[in-house]
Amino acid sequence: MRVKRFVGDTVAETMGKVKKELGADAVILQTRQFKEGGVLGLFGKHKVEVMAAIEEEPVSKEQAPVKSLYPGNPYGVRKESPLPMERPAYAPGKGAEPLALEKTPRVEVTTPKGAELNALEAELQSMRKLLESMNRQIEGLDGEQSVWPVPLQKWADLLKERGINPKLIKRILRSVQQNVREEDWGEDHRVRACLKETIRRICSNTAAIQPGVRKPRIVALVGPTGVGKTTTIGKLAAGFSIVDKRRVALITADTYRVAAVEQLKTFGEIIGVPVDVVMTPSGLREAIQRHEDKELIFIDTAGRSPHHDLHMSELKAFLEKAQPELTMLVMSAATQAADLARIYERFEPLTTHLIFTKLDETMGGGTILNLLERTDLPVAYITNGQNVPDDIEVATPERLTRYILGEGDRRE
Repeated sequence: MRVKRFVGDTVAETMGKVKKELGADAVILQTRQFKEGGVLGLFGKHKVEVMAAIEEEPVSKEQAPVKSLYPGNPYGVRKESPLPMERPAYAPGKGAEPLALEKTPRVEVTTPKGAELNALEAELQSMRKLLESMNRQIEGLDGEQSVWPVPLQKWADLLKERGINPKLIKRILRSVQQNVREEDWGEDHRVRACLKETIRRICSNTAAIQPGVRKPRIVALVGPTGVGKTTTIGKLAAGFSIVDKRRVALITADTYRVAAVEQLKTFGEIIGVPVDVVMTPSGLREAIQRHEDKELIFIDTAGRSPHHDLHMSELKAFLEKAQPELTMLVMSAATQAADLARIYERFEPLTTHLIFTKLDETMGGGTILNLLERTDLPVAYITNGQNVPDDIEVATPERLTRYILGEGDRRE
């Protein structure tokens, strides 16, 4: 085995050196960044170091070299005593027939024995397992792998740009390494298909709203401020009442924002749906009872900060009176990953389904995937604009996957 250190200014440059000298079969042992030059650690230039190794190919039995009896002479005979040519030996007498051929001296050839080859192969196999173990340990130090084989590096960069966390990137690309042959890693369509299938499995839990049969189905929308709950509830009501011809009622408990009440009343007038405004949990229960003839009742709640305990307590009081069958947590896909996780943690005990809004306002759809990887709650809807009722879609694994990979504008 040959181990060598490579240094470059960037990851791509350094990995290019590895591939050029050691080939595509090189094993990455270690990667690190360091500064070179400067004074007391300042003003140094950033460098990338990669330790790589390549296994030396064992000599096969068919290609075993001939061991010369005399070094420097490939034919294995003395230079001062050239090998005599075969010639007939004649008996004495005129016209005698040849009696026999003189035998040519036998040249001895030695090859590695079977036992030696087996021992060599066993040693190489042991070293290979050791290197694989070292790779796993190195990758596990920080939970991520910063350098990938050249054909896969661009996909790692794409997933990172989409906002997917390093741990999940490693899981996705490991799936590619396991399910796509190495010689096909340069085939973009094969790699992309594997990426999409892995992401689709993570996004497989989806479920849309179904109207009630013998009694109205009560659906409450909850979430922080500014995520588009009121617009989303208007889209849902319009879709079910105008498109699906269902009997729908709207109730708003968002009396903190006068604009939200007026917005929902306007929606109701346009689509012909009654809108009730309630101030207290008891008033909410009474409004629900007035619409027992409906198939769907949508409740718009006030936006609540996940950091404000009093606001969260008020929301719980409204939900306890309403007793909704479905409570949908509305979150903006444009929210930073850490904030999105915090919002989910605070609202999760109250939630049965998820709705993601504003997918048209972000290039980091991967934050959705980070959350879906850790939750068992189904996704019901996604929204991608302000138009009512057009810019809302029933969530499906395929549609979520396209948005996460930045293909939301493509219809497949």
